[in-house]
Amino acid sequence: MDPFTCFLACVGLTLLYVGVLYVHPRTRPSITASRDDDDVIKARVAAISLSSVLSGLATAWILSNDRSMSLEYILTSLRIWPIPPAMELFRSSLLITGVLFIGPLVEKIVFSNGWKYLIADTEIALTGWIGRRNYIIGPFTEEFVFRVCIVSIELASGMSPLRAIFVSPLYFGTAHIHHAYEVYLVQPDLLKLALLSSLFQFAFTTVFGWYATFLFLRTGSFWQPFIAHAFCNSMGVPKFGANLDGPAWHTHVYNVLLVGGAVLFGALLYPLTKTPNAVI
Repeated sequence: MDPFTCFLACVGLTLLYVGVLYVHPRTRPSITASRDDDDVIKARVAAISLSSVLSGLATAWILSNDRSMSLEYILTSLRIWPIPPAMELFRSSLLITGVLFIGPLVEKIVFSNGWKYLIADTEIALTGWIGRRNYIIGPFTEEFVFRVCIVSIELASGMSPLRAIFVSPLYFGTAHIHHAYEVYLVQPDLLKLALLSSLFQFAFTTVFGWYATFLFLRTGSFWQPFIAHAFCNSMGVPKFGANLDGPAWHTHVYNVLLVGGAVLFGALLYPLTKTPNAVI
């Protein structure tokens, strides 16, 4: 596959992922239905799931030399099967990502509500459609399309793994820009705010995409970036420069842990993510 055909394929997968949301009135952004309504989420989940399956089949077909499309081939070529051992999954997804988020973890667990409230909040989130979208379905389909499918096509075109780490997340970031339109529909007087919010989301998702693509290539598996994505969604954006509630030392400890976690993350990133199936 030549680079231009690769580009067209990646653009096509990105447009398919976002475009299905605009095909049917039940999934299309509108001023009468919030994206957080259960009926809207269910309809969008169905549309996104269908587009993800089509993307996976198309990618497996592109990767196949003889166009054989057995279930075993599809699952292995898309790096969904085999599932890595539990300890390998934990080490190369949750542990390394948790090191980066050590400050927010301490703030949530120690300074704020504690373990039992964190568990209760997680249970509430996962039993509702908003939580299922944010922590399961969204991360699963996004990692499948923007990591598994797009990165695999880029590698098949001859793109180097290092370049794929920095190029593929641009499609991922671009796929989030349409949220500005949703905000504009509801509050047209806040167009500038919607654009700035989408610009920040593009930047943040692109940076996360670098990390997720590295995990995908470093572990050779879909599951590590999916788990890391779900965890990052649950943690949110770190509170850089914010004053935490409570004693002043809470804020000082939090800031120290943010810096320390970033340094430790950099030191442990390669050893903790090493797996037998590593591409890089």
